[in-house]
Amino acid sequence: MHFSKTLATAATFAMTAYAGFPVASVSFLSWEKCDVGHPAFGEPKFSADVSATPVTCDKTTVNRDWSIDNYSFRAHMDTKDTFFCHGVTIWNNDGCSGEPVHFLPFHHGPFTEGQCLPDILEPGYVSFKLACHGFP
Repeated sequence: MHFSKTLATAATFAMTAYAGFPVASVSFLSWEKCDVGHPAFGEPKFSADVSATPVTCDKTTVNRDWSIDNYSFRAHMDTKDTFFCHGVTIWNNDGCSGEPVHFLPFHHGPFTEGQCLPDILEPGYVSFKLACHGFP
């Protein structure tokens, strides 16, 4: 009981800390098969969720399961200030550095779903940062 109360308090603190700041939830989806260049449908084989901001670099691991042939990304604007953001920049490393491998644009709405990508990611990590006006 004490553990779940601590988690609830931490979640409330996190939401309060982000008030008035651009924040998006990003899902990194791994697929056994989907049509490259088209939206992915159904349930992904694996999914990892992170938060993205314009000043932090959040990451998750690339699943190297032999059955994974494709990847896709989804994002949802968590705060109203995220409407000043163009989208999510994605790197194939753990530090949001170097040349990005993908950009997931927001298309004038709070939710965006990227198209199915081929297995272009190297083992390791994918990292995320919001691309927003007024932030480097």
